[in-house]
Amino acid sequence: MKSVHRGFGLVSLVFVLTLCAGVPAAAQDKGLIGDWDMKMNFDGRQMASILSFARDKGGELTGRRVSLWGISELKEIKREGKDVSFVLINRRRGEETESSFIGTLEKGKLSGVLTSDRGEVKAEGKKIRPMPRILGSWNMTFKIGEQEVNTVLVVSADKQKKLRAEWQSEWGEHEITDVRFKDRKLTFNRVSTFGDRKMESTYEGTLKGHTLNGMIESELGEIAAKGERVGAAVVGRWRLEIASESGTRTQMLRVHPDLSGLYGPVPIKRVRLDGKQMGFKTGWEFGERTIEISFAGQVEGRKLTGELTSNRGSRQVEGQKITPARAKESSRKPDVIFVPTPQHVVEKMLEIAKVTKEDLIYDLGCGDGRIVVTAAKKYGCKGVGYDISRKRVKESLENVEKNNVADLVRIERKDIFTLDLSEASVITLYLLPQLNVKLIPQLDKLKPGTRIVSHDFDMKGVRPDKVVVMSDEEDDYGDHTVYLWTTPLNKEEVSEE
Repeated sequence: MKSVHRGFGLVSLVFVLTLCAGVPAAAQDKGLIGDWDMKMNFDGRQMASILSFARDKGGELTGRRVSLWGISELKEIKREGKDVSFVLINRRRGEETESSFIGTLEKGKLSGVLTSDRGEVKAEGKKIRPMPRILGSWNMTFKIGEQEVNTVLVVSADKQKKLRAEWQSEWGEHEITDVRFKDRKLTFNRVSTFGDRKMESTYEGTLKGHTLNGMIESELGEIAAKGERVGAAVVGRWRLEIASESGTRTQMLRVHPDLSGLYGPVPIKRVRLDGKQMGFKTGWEFGERTIEISFAGQVEGRKLTGELTSNRGSRQVEGQKITPARAKESSRKPDVIFVPTPQHVVEKMLEIAKVTKEDLIYDLGCGDGRIVVTAAKKYGCKGVGYDISRKRVKESLENVEKNNVADLVRIERKDIFTLDLSEASVITLYLLPQLNVKLIPQLDKLKPGTRIVSHDFDMKGVRPDKVVVMSDEEDDYGDHTVYLWTTPLNKEEVSEE
């Protein structure tokens, strides 16, 4: 099929205690990217940590584990179909050790075995659903005539994750219903009672950062209302450096939009903020012991300083707010328009390439993903579709989901001319001739025996092993030609004509 080249973005890893305040994600996101609530059993004691996977600015997978002992780095992160593996780097008291994880990601669960020189530990976890950013308290300001009105809007979620809201004002009583938040837009209905008078109104606002801008519409007309998040200065992730006699260790502090949070993997019920002064308390059970800690400090922009106090004494803390890494996005536009490869041609391309279950197919410019989806369903092989168009990537992901082949097929938004193709055993193309030629330096690096099949367009300077013409009188595009090359490529002299 035909289309564009892609880019993709994601990753970051952390193990979380069973106490974690996050919520396992629904099966809607079957990818690895995000946070995972992991449970492990050490000598009969259940431990928890958070694995976080993301992609860095270069598009590479990165990860970390957050545990009671601090932050550990993940390296060599790999995902092929349902198989997941990585190496966990532990650094404690100047020593560095490694553990390896081998497991699977199936039906929204990440499970496997973590192996080190101390033995094997089983680990299992579910994805943590990010808390809706609209949750929390908002200082709302609007005008009625010339009078400025200040109120507080509190948005929360019940146990069924249904949104609800309160309008806290010194004037009247207010009931809010039908609270919805989608695509950064908050809407709700409100009935306000002032003595024996009732007034109905609606609200619609857009969230940008920590600001909520919208309109209240009632019998008084439309009134602009602006909201500022309470506690915006501390909401986010903080990397803490904690000083001790044995050296400095790092830990993660996460403050949610509603000012609940996590210290490492341990839940914090409420983070207090008074001006620049910040504090919290939390604790956990460790064997027969109860560990309690408290923090008191000061926030200055993106820096945090203070003192952490526990049963074992006090330690100085310095923190830096973490700016989320954003995957490097290609700004190039697609080189070709999207014209889907007819299904019978897809079948012929896979047949000519002699695809088997052992193959790994890369479709360069995958369009709606039909080639890799068909290969997965018919032959049971793994495939990766690459495209540069966001729309095509979305369509491909929907096609993968619809056909239940997410365990075999991966779709990424990337520029195909920047890819390392060396892992593929089959390459499929539906690009223009000059684009096929542009790929030759990458195709030259393929392992011997890799098959390359192209719909309709040849590769100037490379002699094909096979050319098949398919007659189709009913097709508006007429006949179809399929070209096959096998590596190493059979180069030929190119005429200057």
